[in-house]
Amino acid sequence: MREASIMHTVAFCDLDGMRAVYHPNYIIWFDLARTQLYKEAGFHQEKWEEGGILLPLVVCNCEYLEGAVFGDELKVTARVSEVKRKVITLEYEVEKTSNGHIICKGLTKQVCCDENNKSFVLEERYPELVKNLTE
Repeated sequence: MREASIMHTVAFCDLDGMRAVYHPNYIIWFDLARTQLYKEAGFHQEKWEEGGILLPLVVCNCEYLEGAVFGDELKVTARVSEVKRKVITLEYEVEKTSNGHIICKGLTKQVCCDENNKSFVLEERYPELVKNLTE
């Protein structure tokens, strides 16, 4: 299955009042890694949305294992775990590169919908995308 990663250095704006990464930022980083994965698979989100193809999130889970602080270098990886009919499931890991620890894990599910929010079977309409995601 396809995977892609982004690198992120924790900035001051990523922190909460306790000087640790504010927890919703991990979800934002998942989105950035997911966008990179789709781009590498040939799915340029803005182009597809113009064509009426939407991928709304229906599940988003995040498990925080360790914290991150200002200046930490992070590798955020998105990995396709399943493409099943109308649903794309991705798993995520955030790794602190200084010690190799996985500090956060997550999962999202997206449903393939048209501009009228009607779901469709991805493989029937876009078999090349399914192939690119599952290679």
